[in-house]
Amino acid sequence: MSSIVFIRTAFTLITIISILVASNIYTLIPIYDLVANRLHISSGDVVIAGSLFTLFYAGGLLSIGPISDYTGRKNILVYGLLASALSTLAVGLSTDAVSLWITRSIQGFTLASFASVVFAYSFDLFPKKQRTLLVVLINTGFLIAGIFGQLTSSLLSQLFSWNSVFIFFAICYLVLFALALIILNDSPKGNQEKEPVLLIYLSLLKDSKLMKCYLITATLLFSVIAFYDALGRFFSGPSHELFMIRSAGLMGASLSLFTGKLLEKMGDIKTLASGLLIGIVSLTGMVIFNSMIGLITLSILFISSISLVIPTVITLVGSYGGKRHSKALSLYSFILLIGASLAPSISCLFGFSQVLLGLSTLFIINLGLCHLIHLETHHSS
Repeated sequence: MSSIVFIRTAFTLITIISILVASNIYTLIPIYDLVANRLHISSGDVVIAGSLFTLFYAGGLLSIGPISDYTGRKNILVYGLLASALSTLAVGLSTDAVSLWITRSIQGFTLASFASVVFAYSFDLFPKKQRTLLVVLINTGFLIAGIFGQLTSSLLSQLFSWNSVFIFFAICYLVLFALALIILNDSPKGNQEKEPVLLIYLSLLKDSKLMKCYLITATLLFSVIAFYDALGRFFSGPSHELFMIRSAGLMGASLSLFTGKLLEKMGDIKTLASGLLIGIVSLTGMVIFNSMIGLITLSILFISSISLVIPTVITLVGSYGGKRHSKALSLYSFILLIGASLAPSISCLFGFSQVLLGLSTLFIINLGLCHLIHLETHHSS
């Protein structure tokens, strides 16, 4: 296989894996009541299963990344998909609350094997220009998964049963395991340090520029989920219009495809600042223009800003992490998920306009952090 063919094939495969793996973060959301009825348990028990998934997913992000330094990234990516296929099938075979909790926890841990190493894999194997494109494609996949996971779950559960959702994804992961085993190349093994992982994470958090990047990271998926959660609670129009607004936002993900060119022309910091400014404009604009057309247009702009900021932050974290970029990126993924998991519980305390103004404030603070990173980088050079 030639280098160009490998890159195109590998990028396509990794993008598909990104969508399908991240989709299972969202599969239970539209079928809480259905699963509760079929298993004769409370909806609260199903919500607990979702919380356990998040907890174990976060644990996987922190622990599996460092393991890949010793085993190699490809082994984790490939056999993580096989483990994910088995654990996802087990979720579909759950018969009561306890079995759902256990299987969903295991599923969260195994699915974390992808996000915990895929960014490090891209840094290890590809030069900067190709790496930036791959990071963009991965994050576009993660954004698409937020809608795809819920739509697939709703559709399959209506046509067949709730179990079919997880059987479908288990089959997908099994096919992707076979393809990844054949297509993906090995990457060099990471830097194998004797220092305890926890101390390495703490040292990364003490790095001033990395810490500012992590503060920005915590607000990114938090903002997306908080926005759509508040929108769903307060939108008074028909359900098909709400679906149109949610779906239209994904059009904004297409901007991420131009991130590489923007990084080349503008540099990391200016690209990050531009994305944050777009976010501020779109969020404050929705407070004023909250008609359906206004929400559709500005939600596209909002997702565009997220699509621009996330790959740029990953580039900065990987760069500032140096030889420890694998662990720096694992910590990034962990913080990103923690922010996402806190969003629903916080956004439910406020009205739609309050959420928008709060998110605008976060983006303004992020812009200030971006300026501080610029000053620090300029001063160190």
